[in-house]
This record gives sequence, C-alpha cells and structure tokens, in this order.
Amino acid sequence: MTTTQTYMEKEIQESPLVLRRFLSTQWASLTAAAEAIQTRKPRFVILAARGTSDNAGTYARYLIEKEWGIPVSLAAPSIMTLYGSKVDYSQGLVLGISQSGEGPDVCQIIHDARKQGALTIGLTNNSKSKLAKESEFTVDLEAGPEKSVAATKTYTAELMALYALVNCVTNGRKVRKELSHLPRLVEEGCKLSRAVWESSYRFLHLNSCVVVGRGFHYGLAQEAALKLKECAQVMAHAYSTADFHHGPKTLAGKDFPVVLLAPAGPTLRGTLELLDELVERQAMVLAFSPVKQVLNKATLPVETPGGPEVTSPLGMAPMIQTLALAVATAKGLDPDKPPFLKKVTQTR
Repeated sequence: MTTTQTYMEKEIQESPLVLRRFLSTQWASLTAAAEAIQTRKPRFVILAARGTSDNAGTYARYLIEKEWGIPVSLAAPSIMTLYGSKVDYSQGLVLGISQSGEGPDVCQIIHDARKQGALTIGLTNNSKSKLAKESEFTVDLEAGPEKSVAATKTYTAELMALYALVNCVTNGRKVRKELSHLPRLVEEGCKLSRAVWESSYRFLHLNSCVVVGRGFHYGLAQEAALKLKECAQVMAHAYSTADFHHGPKTLAGKDFPVVLLAPAGPTLRGTLELLDELVERQAMVLAFSPVKQVLNKATLPVETPGGPEVTSPLGMAPMIQTLALAVATAKGLDPDKPPFLKKVTQTR
C-alpha cells in the first residue's frame, strides 16, 4: 500500500466495516422489503440507476433472474424525462439504486412507478434523500461519508445490499448467518490487493485496455472499466467473455493489456479458452482469479478470495478499485479529484 493514503484508498479499506455496520442496522429494512416482494409477487423488475450504481444493477440482474426466474431490465430514464412517454410499471418491482439518492431521473422513475401501484424500493447511502422519500421501502447502505469522487465502499455496499435482498426473498430469514460471513470476504480482498500495488510500475504507460468478465462478474468488469476511466484516464472498455469473441478480440495482439476476471464456476471453461488464445497472441493479461490454472498462465496474476462464484464480486470489488487507484498513482494523477467530475451528478 502507499505510505500517504488518499481518501480513495482509505475508503476502500473501510469496506468490511461498512458491510458489518450494514448487517447490524439494516436487517429489519431488508426483511420488510423482502416480505413485501414475497407477498406481492412482481412479474418483472426494473432497475433505475446511473454510473457505478448501474454497474451494481447489472449484478442484481443476474442474481434476480437466476434466483427468482423473472425478467429484469435496466430502466431508460430519458423515455420519461426527455421524451415524455409513460411506461407501465404497475405489476412490477422498481428498484432505485443511488448512492446520493438525489439523481432526478432515478427519483422520477420511482415516483411515477409508486404512483402507478408498483412496489418500489430505494437503495441509497442517504436515508433523508429524495429517493428514500419517494420509495415505499428504503434500505440504507450505511457507508458513511465518502470523500473521494470515486465510489468505492458505497459500490461494495450496494453489492452486499442487493445480494442480501435477493437472498432474503429466496431463502427467508435463515440467510442471515450466511450474510455474516461476507465482510470477511471483502476483508480478504483488501489484503490481497497488495499484489496490485507490487505490479503498479507496469501501469505507468497504460492508456487503454479491455476488461473481460461474464455472468455475475460482468457488472464488475463494467465497474472496473469505469474506475480506470475516471481515476486513471485509461480508455477502458468492458466486455462479457462471450461478446469479446464477437469482434473486439481482434484488438488483443502482442502486449495489448487485458484485465481478466476469472472466478471458478460455470464461466471458467470459456474464460480458460480465451486466456489460452490471449497467451498465444502474447497479450498482457492481468488476471484476477482464485484458480491456479488461470494464475499460472497470466502475465500478471492476482489471486482473489475463493468461495462461490455468486459472492466472488464482493471479494474482487476492493481489488479492482485498487487497480484503478494504483494506475492513477503510477501516472501521477489524483484519484480523489478526477478532472471535470463531481461527487453527485445531476442527470435528467
């Protein structure tokens, strides 16, 4: 780690504490929202979010469709806010995800959906925000103040809140014991992040890359690409492992940087096939994985916490955040204050 910590680094390291605080204070809110979902049985789910919260929503989409078996879509707020059209949400669950809880477009969707009789739930780090007031049920992320512009501990808290909510609906109150183990997973990810710092000298001239992940890790790939853009000024693009084969892999020639998220589980076989091709082309592969077979083949291997694929993004989250921090630091940039960005972005 660095000797002089930025706010971003401190807030990454706070993530395990945030998750423990969340579990100790939000159990009643989680179970109330989960019981409402069980009772009202929504036919579909709409996720309203922007930026980092949108990437957490991608994780939720995979979770919900796998566990509940109903379709999930990310909302297109401009349909309502710019084009003036109305969307019928009345038989659905509309889930607003916003760290500040003040995004006008997200709040407008929640307002309209609740007015139509839809079940609405807000996940936010501000219990007094507009999103919290507009939502029928609110779950507070309990992350505390986040001083860095880059969202870190709030993103990890969103993953935790979404995983907890989905599994409370599926498995009821007995899931509480399983949830209590997840802060340790994030804690392990924070410790394993040291390996990223040790390789940071390799990132001094990193200007572009692709980030590849699939399934439960596709949203994390999107978040890694976003963090590299906003903190380290790297033109990073996220792809699912499957989509990468449909054209973008032509980019990956000799020394081209590829960040590969490679958990154990159903996606591993396809990931190994892609890795073999990248190695043959002599691409520079930075692999985040608990799998020895992946780590032995990668140019820059970073071991991640083990465990089920579905919870692996929580353990990897502080590690991809540290990657963006390390690249920014290597390039002499201030990750706390990316140029032209504000902590709360107002979009309509």
